[in-house]
Amino acid sequence: MSSDTSVSVKWAGGILVFLACAHLVLTGVLSAEHIPSWFDGGMWFFPPGPDDLARLAPDVGAFWLVWGSFAVPLGLIGALVVGFGRRGEVPPPYLGIGVALWALAGAAVFEPSPFVLAVVPAAMLLAARRRAAAT
Repeated sequence: MSSDTSVSVKWAGGILVFLACAHLVLTGVLSAEHIPSWFDGGMWFFPPGPDDLARLAPDVGAFWLVWGSFAVPLGLIGALVVGFGRRGEVPPPYLGIGVALWALAGAAVFEPSPFVLAVVPAAMLLAARRRAAAT
């Protein structure tokens, strides 16, 4: 794999890590008032009811917006991609395709949102795969 391809793979992974960290920080700041309840057991035994999933308590919704969101797995995927780039490898194409589909589906149902930004590193990974296959 060329050094240009390796650099673009590392950049793609770095962008994914950045997006994940930015999501965690921004949503954490916006949800700060609800975070203490995560540690005092407030979400463990909320009374069950027929509409629990349709009407989440603010503490529970904040949890799913911050820590329970896809930000942590996205950051881990980004770190994995950076590792691929450091070893001079390109991740399999399903990774770029999967991230692109996830981002586009999220952007289609939730706009305006930064979901569409994840298409950039996904395209970078697919372009790197194409360059690596051509050599």
